[in-house]
Amino acid sequence: MLNGMPSIFRPHDLLWICRSALKKPELDAGSIPAWVSRGKGPVVVRRAETQPGLVPVGIRGSKREERFAALAPEQAVEKSVSPFALRAAKLWLQHPERDHHPVLRTLGSVACILNEEELDWGITGSLGYELATGDPQLRPGSDLDLVIERPTPMSRHQAEKLMTKLTGHLCRIDVQVETPEGAIGLSEWARPSGKVLIKTSMGPRLTESPWSAPHEGGGTHC
Repeated sequence: MLNGMPSIFRPHDLLWICRSALKKPELDAGSIPAWVSRGKGPVVVRRAETQPGLVPVGIRGSKREERFAALAPEQAVEKSVSPFALRAAKLWLQHPERDHHPVLRTLGSVACILNEEELDWGITGSLGYELATGDPQLRPGSDLDLVIERPTPMSRHQAEKLMTKLTGHLCRIDVQVETPEGAIGLSEWARPSGKVLIKTSMGPRLTESPWSAPHEGGGTHC
């Protein structure tokens, strides 16, 4: 039975696991595709309901249409890397394209901003995968994907001020803010008013209070 038991891993974490250990979600028909089983590299923790001892993960293939959701046994995970560990390691400072690629040049500036704000932040997306694996992922038009861990509320005014500082760089910056209830987009929360989409383990919903649990039976789902 599915339940809300927390895993030791968090969304965006990269997990190294033997692909043969991956399991198919119970409700999914069919079998695990060959491109998943034969693939290499880590899988990424996704946001979903969990089963004891199993971690919801997502796998991407070389083609755009190759996307697959699976479950990874926690005991089979050989190694894990979080977005926050990637930030702490400062691996982008050693990247050969550090002074040339728009994403890396932007990160050099943004890191100073986020550190001055004393925010707990990490690197996700294509850059996070590249820094963790050494496998080239960045393209000329790549975004800089970041996550901010925020257990205490961030006001809309604070979000607006931060967004202003993160605007006008060499590439698009996509920031997800992790609250105890789920993840919201910083750009959405920076708006003066209105509901925002929060991604939770139970699915997405609209809320005006991303740091508060919804009342039973309440909330608008998408």
